[in-house]
Amino acid sequence: MTTKTLVSYQPIWQTLAADFQKELKPILGSNLISSSHVGSTAIPKVPAIPVIDLALLVTDLSTAQNNLSAKFDLSTLSAQPTTYQLMWQDQPFKLMLFNDDTAYQTLINFRDYLNAHRTDGRKYTAVRQMALTSQNYDAAKTDFVTSLNGKASDWLANKDAHETHDRMVRAELVNMCLIMNPETHEVIVENKIDAKWSGLTFPGGHVDPGESQLHAMKREVLEETGLTVTNLKLVGTVTWVENDAGDVSLGTLYTTTDYRGDLLAGSYEGAIGWRPLSDLTPEKLAPGIDQILKVFTNPNLNEAFWGAEDNQLNVY
Repeated sequence: MTTKTLVSYQPIWQTLAADFQKELKPILGSNLISSSHVGSTAIPKVPAIPVIDLALLVTDLSTAQNNLSAKFDLSTLSAQPTTYQLMWQDQPFKLMLFNDDTAYQTLINFRDYLNAHRTDGRKYTAVRQMALTSQNYDAAKTDFVTSLNGKASDWLANKDAHETHDRMVRAELVNMCLIMNPETHEVIVENKIDAKWSGLTFPGGHVDPGESQLHAMKREVLEETGLTVTNLKLVGTVTWVENDAGDVSLGTLYTTTDYRGDLLAGSYEGAIGWRPLSDLTPEKLAPGIDQILKVFTNPNLNEAFWGAEDNQLNVY
């Protein structure tokens, strides 16, 4: 019914979703337990394919299917979950029928998690943009959606425990290191092959619970490059504000010219090698790395920052 193209969020989607849910209530009657607007059209900070997704939790699937078929011209999309597409008020809708509360709640958790975590929302957009070229759009983004469903469940389980103080925010700690050969001035880069975030970047990763920033940086470098680094110098930070509550992903940025060991040819992250700084042009770098590189290399810059209302990293 529509070409798969991502478009900017439209506030009318929320209104149409609410109005159509009101229309469905008398059609489905007491068989309808709950309904929710889900999917990308319910996430204002990400672009969406302009088809409004509604999740419908019902007591009996067959009764719901019969009631909907009697009222609307339905096009069947899938059997698991039972999914139909239809037009209502000139707007394409996708109706997903569930009689399993857990599966129904998973879609709501996914929506709420992305509304609260804008960095993952941006990654989800990148995954969908690549998936648009696939013959099976849904299958192409399955792995990423599955990984986010796990994060969403963990976040929801611990969400209330973190909201006990007006000034308390959640922070996900990450890091990145610029390793330079002191003689050639080349640096180590990784060519990310992950659909979530592709292009050249630098070794780095997450800080494990209870781990120091410095230990985490050394561990990540060893895991990804095979090198042991010493004399790390903290040169700045990178911060992504995730939501209106101020939750952040906070990264520490290190440089070093001291290392030993044999450089790996690659890791699960992608191919690894030495490149001159002059070769690291913005079009070759992963999104946002050009700004982070400025912090690495300019002693007058200390921070890369993506605020709640920003559309890119800014440096200060």
